[in-house]
Amino acid sequence: MLGPRVTGSEQLGEIKRLFEMLYDDVLKLIGEFGRYQKILSIPVCIEPLSLALMVMVTVFSLATPPHRCKLPGFENDTYHQQSDYHGNLINQSIPQSSSCLLRNTTVDKYGNMTSVEYKCGSWVYDTSTYMSTLVTEFNMVCDDDILRNNAIMITFLGLVFSCSIISNFADRFGRYPVMVISNVLVVTSAYLLVWTPNYIFLVIVRFFVGIGLGGQLIAIFTIGVEIVGPSKRRFTGVLFHLGWCLGVLVIAMLGYCIRNWRYLQLAAAVLTSHHLFYFLMLPESPRWLLTRGQLDKARTLIKKAADINKTIITDDVLLKLRVSETPATAKFWKLCSTRKLTARTLAIYFVWFSVSVTYFGIMLNLEFLVGNIYLNLSLTAVIEVICYIFVMLMVDKSGRKKLICGCYSLQILSLIAVIFILLYVPPDLNWLMTVFTLIGQCGTICSFAIVWLWTSELFPTELRNVGTGTGSASARVGALVAPYLELLSKLVPGRFKEVSPFVFFGIICMVCLVLIVCVLPETNKQKLPDTVDDAGRLEHRSGETRDKDETVEMLGTNSKC
Repeated sequence: MLGPRVTGSEQLGEIKRLFEMLYDDVLKLIGEFGRYQKILSIPVCIEPLSLALMVMVTVFSLATPPHRCKLPGFENDTYHQQSDYHGNLINQSIPQSSSCLLRNTTVDKYGNMTSVEYKCGSWVYDTSTYMSTLVTEFNMVCDDDILRNNAIMITFLGLVFSCSIISNFADRFGRYPVMVISNVLVVTSAYLLVWTPNYIFLVIVRFFVGIGLGGQLIAIFTIGVEIVGPSKRRFTGVLFHLGWCLGVLVIAMLGYCIRNWRYLQLAAAVLTSHHLFYFLMLPESPRWLLTRGQLDKARTLIKKAADINKTIITDDVLLKLRVSETPATAKFWKLCSTRKLTARTLAIYFVWFSVSVTYFGIMLNLEFLVGNIYLNLSLTAVIEVICYIFVMLMVDKSGRKKLICGCYSLQILSLIAVIFILLYVPPDLNWLMTVFTLIGQCGTICSFAIVWLWTSELFPTELRNVGTGTGSASARVGALVAPYLELLSKLVPGRFKEVSPFVFFGIICMVCLVLIVCVLPETNKQKLPDTVDDAGRLEHRSGETRDKDETVEMLGTNSKC
């Protein structure tokens, strides 16, 4: 009797799994998280700190302080009133609540007064919070305020390009060369930004910053995951997330102490300079060397790790390491090979987009919240730490679907509260807006952590990498959109202009919640699907129990780009 037919891709996948199990067994022999791995984990976990510095420095360097048109003929004009005469001149020349218009009042011979308003070409800025920003230096206000959003967006565009293209280079040429080149690119670009002479230069350099950051994220994180044993990878993943939180906290303190954007950028550049020495700190991934047939180099690194961990590994064990054929890469179109998988793919993409656009839409526009921007940013860093720990503790107990539904419900209720506060609460209570915005951000952060794990469980083995990768790309599209959301307030007239971004967030979250409830299945305590048919059999309930270490490992070994 003939057995079940096995396809070539399934055979190659089984060969690869046998090989990886052998490599992981060697890691268990030398120590899954011994002294060698702990030493290498230090630079790996410091990398997201630099990522946070270079991304979140934008909150201060591209901040838009209060401003108004400069008074014609008043050379020493300042934003704040200097004298009663200066105050009267401001009242006469500046229309009420206008930042972009001047008023020219004339009286004819009959005593008739005529007032004409026109756009100005120079401005004065409030320097009480920021001494200098890119916005004030290049006058990215009024008709040119879109330039600020473009400058923010271009970094995320570089990240999209890098994570889409550079990731292939890391698989083909190795993690180490991609890491070295990306590190040089990030550090060089960080210092070049300090001496930005014009807007075009700024945009070009920020694009290269995004490319370098994406290359760092891919190469360094992958090395960190591949040097530790399977049951210990969660430590690398959790510390990687916490490194981002620490970076956000550091940039908040630096922003408070340094109010000039050039000096702040210089401080961020100095704190990223250690990446130039990563070529001395991190080796090539032994797993990648084995998959490329470079057995001698891989054995040398494994032997070195065993010596540092003070364990013994015989030459016979090292000689057993063999590399199999590289499995065929799954095609993108297979994500839509069935109606059910198509619906789930589109739904999870929208979840990725929603959490990213909400997270960065708030983080990059903290200056518009009530309260001290430095305190608000510090609070978000502390909140992120709490949220990551909460998800790690609860994701197995409550399940992915229930937990993320609760997170989205929290976001929606918080956004509704913010909208009502802005519309109906007296201005002296607007601090409640900041409180509820940060509460909603808790739900967004938790959702970000859950969606990484959930995506890896929804797709079958042959499509897991491409599914998670394209899902992450959807998140980066959300990051591209986020800088432009503040422009909604300029398109919506009347009293709803201030709440329009929050209405957008609320609608996105509501649609997402409906998709999660109706389309996406629960994957908690179910076996990971190996084939498209297995993925189609995932239902909206829990099934067989999965090893807890495997679950936590997948949660820990993912990160946002």
